[in-house]
Amino acid sequence: MAGFARQAVILSLSRMANYGLMIISPVILVRVLTVGDFGRYREFLLYASLLQSIASFSISDSLLYFIPAHPASSWRIVRETVILTAAVSTSIVAGFYIIDLVTGGALVGRYRLPVALYVLLFVNVDFWESFWVATHRTARVFIYSAARLLVRMLVVVGVAVLTNDVATIIWSLIVLEGVRLIAFAGVWSVMDRAAQEPPIENIRRDQLQFCVPVGLAALLYMISRNLGNIVVVKWLGAAALAQMTIGTYGEPVILALRNSISTAMLPELVRRGARSDEAPLQLWRRTTVVNCVLLFPSVVLLAWFAEPLVFKVFGLSYRAAVPVLQVYTLVILAACFDFSPPLRAINKTRPLVTSNLVAAIASGIALIFLVPVAGLVGATLALVVAGFVEDIYRAWAVGKLYGVTLRKLLPWMRTAQVALCAVVAALPVVAVTWGGRGGMAGVIFGSLFYLALFAALLMAIGVEEAITLARRVRATLTVAAFGGR
Repeated sequence: MAGFARQAVILSLSRMANYGLMIISPVILVRVLTVGDFGRYREFLLYASLLQSIASFSISDSLLYFIPAHPASSWRIVRETVILTAAVSTSIVAGFYIIDLVTGGALVGRYRLPVALYVLLFVNVDFWESFWVATHRTARVFIYSAARLLVRMLVVVGVAVLTNDVATIIWSLIVLEGVRLIAFAGVWSVMDRAAQEPPIENIRRDQLQFCVPVGLAALLYMISRNLGNIVVVKWLGAAALAQMTIGTYGEPVILALRNSISTAMLPELVRRGARSDEAPLQLWRRTTVVNCVLLFPSVVLLAWFAEPLVFKVFGLSYRAAVPVLQVYTLVILAACFDFSPPLRAINKTRPLVTSNLVAAIASGIALIFLVPVAGLVGATLALVVAGFVEDIYRAWAVGKLYGVTLRKLLPWMRTAQVALCAVVAALPVVAVTWGGRGGMAGVIFGSLFYLALFAALLMAIGVEEAITLARRVRATLTVAAFGGR
């Protein structure tokens, strides 16, 4: 548990760096670009992220499963991963380009060429994070992500300030990804040791069997999560998408926290599953409590301080994003319960596809009824519906495959303790900041006050996962600061 906790902490920090462009740059871009131009920039990223999910097909994620299973042939698995990614991404991007061309731009229109180029450059030779996590070198993930963050931030913000032109910003990102691809292809060719490693029988077939359901699940997840954004930009326009983007601004942070824990957990689940059927679920239950410890406070703080945060950080022109952000906190609640690692640990990934398909259908139905009535808030409520439907289906699938009831599957008692601490800590904070939350001073004071109360309550109740997490974070920061001396 100690090694896994350390990896999760480091990976959380690195994932936040990897999402840095989405986290930090909007704060600057909204002050440089008009609402409409910022919406057009986000429209490009929306199309690119969807195509990227299809083109990458979660092939790099297979390293988290196959390297622990075949540790003596890690570079052979990397080579197969790179070849498979190149073949799949090229085929999918070419198909996308032809379909959009034939339909007269019905998919992405003027963004056709930049989206195609950006995605091809982005997804290829980008296996490094999964490779380093699978081989217990998460510190390198942090360095890689932080460097990527710094360069992308400088390029995007610098170009935006100098030109105020969305097209120039987009093409600067494309050039940057091209440079990254060339550089890391060279690094890979130097480090590659596949020729000296033992071969693996049927590795391509096994990878495809693993990646097809996982890739479909990732694609359907992206559709269910972004269907509302597509409806907003196609129906309400780019300016409305800009408001939606600011309202769901915290999503990269939430994904960074949850997915880093899940990514670090998967290899450990695979190893524990070889020893005991119950061991993987024990670790997963503990990480679920950790998710709640990290995300429940975010729900409270974002819901209470939504208005001052939006106004002070992004400006009064993004007033429509305030109720979107408040509703979005319900999506964060659903994100606390990630049922995909137990399924992927036993290579039972078909329920991931089915759950995301069901969630996408539920999101589509909700959008039909809610957007005409509630606009942006309705689109956000559709995200809430999709998140809870997905969790319910996956919980049922995990329980069935592991042979446990829902009552025994989830750590109900410890989750309830964390929720109780989150609610009780909120009461004095609401009372103290009731008249002073309009400014950033009130937000900062109230947040620190709340987090201190929340942590104290967790320690007083004795939530084991919270105590362990605090110790691991403190130890990791101490090593980072003093080098273990």
